[in-house]
Amino acid sequence: MNATLRTLAGLLLTAALAQAEPPASPRVIVLDNENLVEGEVTRVPGGYQIRRPVGGDVTLPAGRVLAVVADRQEAFALVAGRANRRDADERLRLARWCAANGLPDEALAEARTATRMRPGFAAAERYARMLEETARKVPIADPAVTRAKAEGPARDTVTDVPALDYNSESFPLFAGRVNAVLMNTCANCHARDDVKAFHLTRVTGRGGITRNLMAALPHVHPADPAASPILVKAVTPHGGATDAPIKTRAHPAYQTLETWARVARATEGTPVLEPPPAKETAEPRKLPDLPAAPGEAFGQDSKTVPPRPTKTEAADPYDPAIFNGEVKPKK
Repeated sequence: MNATLRTLAGLLLTAALAQAEPPASPRVIVLDNENLVEGEVTRVPGGYQIRRPVGGDVTLPAGRVLAVVADRQEAFALVAGRANRRDADERLRLARWCAANGLPDEALAEARTATRMRPGFAAAERYARMLEETARKVPIADPAVTRAKAEGPARDTVTDVPALDYNSESFPLFAGRVNAVLMNTCANCHARDDVKAFHLTRVTGRGGITRNLMAALPHVHPADPAASPILVKAVTPHGGATDAPIKTRAHPAYQTLETWARVARATEGTPVLEPPPAKETAEPRKLPDLPAAPGEAFGQDSKTVPPRPTKTEAADPYDPAIFNGEVKPKK
């Protein structure tokens, strides 16, 4: 009897310990190119180790990891927070990202939003119709089956680039010109893996531009844009360099950066007012001085000026009057 009780107590204790220490649940890693890797994530020196049920284990350097989150919904929230959600093209990109990562409901919502933001957006309309058609073909889920939810927020989250609000009017200027300025003047130092404060990425496309935008925005002062660190350091040697990234404030690259900084964190809708291009004022060409003819000096009274001498024509040696005068008549 005592043995039976001891066995039963041991089983109950084992069950209690099993409930107190649940097995590690899979988590999701968001890479710097916004791709996802799922598995049991363990932080290791210099990076992360992921144990995957399919494909084997993989170790990623910390520089490639943007964040570690609990599930794909949290991954979408991170990716969406880094996107320019005031832009219809970005909404369509998010819709495609969601569809590729198993989030059909979020994909359809983003596609429909893109069509509302830009009437006549043919690509978004086609994609929304395709998602709607796909949703109709998927069988309705059993209401008795509920989707598992994460018990708490993920730990060890890497937040290299914060998401900040900005004036959407400034995005075309950043994408078209400012990002190129940063790549040409700052990326040699600030695109290295060991740089965290102002980390740029050489990834091309809208995703890379958006990440660089989010990296630059914290270095812009909304109240005093002219004193923004991104402008001050652009013309100041720093980080051990002997020369400034941009030699002078009169350089076109600095003027482009300054124009963007003045409106980047201004009130939404503030237009971008670029300085007018400098106009070259050429000196008027001086005509050569022409000699004045007698009697045509400026300011001279024509009545007091002696008349111009008239040109006398030379006598014509073949004038018949001369010939007739020389011939004497016969007597």
